Amino acid sequence: MQQHHPKNWLLLRGLARGVGHWGTFAEKIQERFPQDRFEFIDLPGNGTRNEEVSPTTIGDYVKDLRSRSEFVKKNEKFNVLAVSLGAMVTVEWMREFPHEINKAFLVCTSSSGFSPFYHRFQPINVVKSLRLLSSNQALIWENTILNMIVNSADRREAEMLGMVAYSDRYPVKMQNILRQLAAASQFRFPKEAPGDVRLIGSHGDRLVSPHCTLRIAHAWELKPHMHPWAGHDIPIDDPQWLLEQLL
Repeated sequence: MQQHHPKNWLLLRGLARGVGHWGTFAEKIQERFPQDRFEFIDLPGNGTRNEEVSPTTIGDYVKDLRSRSEFVKKNEKFNVLAVSLGAMVTVEWMREFPHEINKAFLVCTSSSGFSPFYHRFQPINVVKSLRLLSSNQALIWENTILNMIVNSADRREAEMLGMVAYSDRYPVKMQNILRQLAAASQFRFPKEAPGDVRLIGSHGDRLVSPHCTLRIAHAWELKPHMHPWAGHDIPIDDPQWLLEQLL
């Protein structure tokens, strides 16, 4: 049996999603790698940090998260698993501080330098998103979002109550969503991979076109690891498949 050397992991969510939106995946990854150490940190403006103001530049997210990471404070290298906006932050982190991150697993992310805006946010979601502007009810919020980012009805049902409870306790402010969108829209990935990266996407992503992952992979000359059917939130849709990609 192959020996598993303990690793450090930092997990980052994306736009308007907090640590609680990992759902049961947070438990599953710790069960799968019981010897490893994990940090779950909210982006400013999300989750338990919902009263803070979100930065409008990706570099400021890096600065903020580095000041909070115990791995950074102890000068310990780590892996990152990051989704969407969190993956953009990770790319900039690797570019600015190339010796801190061992390997990055980037899930369903995109870059304005590689993909047009209508691939980075597929137009079919515009009308659905407008529903969120007129509602502050966690049930409507999570039902709308999970229907956009999770393709499995069974997985949506299994995670719904927990997601609703979390979003009810830590509602994200619309101004922070707009600030996060501004940061994401302006950020461009470097022309070459900033370090050891595994690109993970899904052919079933209905929020961000799978072409976004494929174009990054092409530019960086990397093999993309594509799920056949999951939505944008692969950790929720098919947690076991994602765990296999981390080996």
